[in-house]
Amino acid sequence: MKSIRRYLVLWLVGALALGSLAVLGGTYALTRDQVGRVFDEELRQVALAVHVREDWTLARRLRIARPGFSLSVRAYDGAGRVYFETLLPSLPNDTPFIYSEGLSDISTADGRWRLYTHVTPEGIVQVGQPVATRDVLAREFSLPVLMPMLLLIPLLAALFAWALRRGLAPLQVASRSVSDRDVSRLDPLPTSGLPRELLPLVEQINALLARLAASLDAQRRFLADAAHELRSPVSALALQAQLAQRAQTPAARNAALEELRQGTERTRRLVQQLLDFARLEPGVPGGPFVAVDLAKLTREVVGSYAAQADERAVDLGADAARGVWVSGNEAELQSLVANLVDNALRYAPAGSAVTASVSQSGGRIALSVLDAGPGIPATERNRVFERFHRLEGDATPGSGLGLAIVKAIVERHRGAIGLEEAAPGLAVRVTLPAIAAPQSGVSRREPAALSLP
Repeated sequence: MKSIRRYLVLWLVGALALGSLAVLGGTYALTRDQVGRVFDEELRQVALAVHVREDWTLARRLRIARPGFSLSVRAYDGAGRVYFETLLPSLPNDTPFIYSEGLSDISTADGRWRLYTHVTPEGIVQVGQPVATRDVLAREFSLPVLMPMLLLIPLLAALFAWALRRGLAPLQVASRSVSDRDVSRLDPLPTSGLPRELLPLVEQINALLARLAASLDAQRRFLADAAHELRSPVSALALQAQLAQRAQTPAARNAALEELRQGTERTRRLVQQLLDFARLEPGVPGGPFVAVDLAKLTREVVGSYAAQADERAVDLGADAARGVWVSGNEAELQSLVANLVDNALRYAPAGSAVTASVSQSGGRIALSVLDAGPGIPATERNRVFERFHRLEGDATPGSGLGLAIVKAIVERHRGAIGLEEAAPGLAVRVTLPAIAAPQSGVSRREPAALSLP
């Protein structure tokens, strides 16, 4: 498992070590350069201080300094005849004769030497020094300067580790606060005193906790409402079964059994709607989207409700002759149309008409279901999409889930739904994104290239 503290400490200490090495190298190079400049000037001053005299040719080799003197001197003429040279130290035998003024570096069998050549009318003076002597002196000067810095590295590493521990302490506090949360405690994390860098993370966690609390609250309300809604029909079924059991005559028994059948059908529909709504909850994955001919689907649903419409003496029809295509889940779209038609039939008075129409305009498809029922007051049109919401005084059998299911399906398919006045009655209008009709020979259930626009 990666550790931010270890990562930062390693990087900081590593950067400090590399920086110290760079300073070490730079200090040594600068010190060596300064030492070289000083010794170069010393070479020049010694060369200028030596005056060539003719009687020196008799001496050939003279001692001009005590043993251990760090400079070597040699004087010669233009023909290379040596007037004199120091005994200790002396220039290597392979040191070349130079006849031009200035500094130069040479390589000899004894190593690299730094030379200064001074040209005068009387002769040439050459002063030299081993480069190794300068390097030793540069190291001696550099180490006392760099030792405190090398000793400072572990101290700074410890300081960095302590500072990081203090700086990351709010992260540990926030982590403990998150670990204390569970399903029974979803209150937001405290944000007072948080560092600026940690505040966005804590705010996002609080937003997540709020969404989770809302989801759990909605789930609890759904279960409570479902239990409440199922209690009445189940109790009615038990009562109707008892009435059928106690019936004394075949006619009374048949009537009780018919009531029991109708109650069972209502309970079955309520359970189915509860299952449908549970599948449409946010976060529950749905089926794949395929190309669906909404006009054909509407005609099929209207046909399946023909018997129920005849029983209620309602003229049910579909105005959806031309094929229009949407991308969606076919089962959910079928549930959408079925709920709209079922609601319209429940509220349509006998002798009236219910019409489901499908049309296309540009890139949008409109599905409308029109009935001649009592309608919905404008103040209630937003609330009727809430689950289990029923209008006050509404005695029509139902659970209040139909329009809630329709809205959830519409939103999942990136559409819109609205309620409009009709003369008389109510029109429910759904709009969905349209897609191009699939090519000939391609099944409408094939999901190829059917993503939403």
